[in-house]
Amino acid sequence: MKTLDNLYWRVKFGLMNWVENFLTDEEGDSNLVSVIVLIVIVLAAAAIFRKQLILAVETIMENLMGFINEK
Repeated sequence: MKTLDNLYWRVKFGLMNWVENFLTDEEGDSNLVSVIVLIVIVLAAAAIFRKQLILAVETIMENLMGFINEK
């Protein structure tokens, strides 16, 4: 029983340390912020040019289907 208790406490404290390190680690924060900003910019551009993007994709798909059906 003592072995199981020791194992339990090691796992518990190990997980607590891992969570604390994960939450307080600042490595790569600037990269994360830049990725989020880029995603927001891409989504905003997609929202602004939604109709043009839909038309472009439909045109490309029609041309592709026409090319496939010719063969």
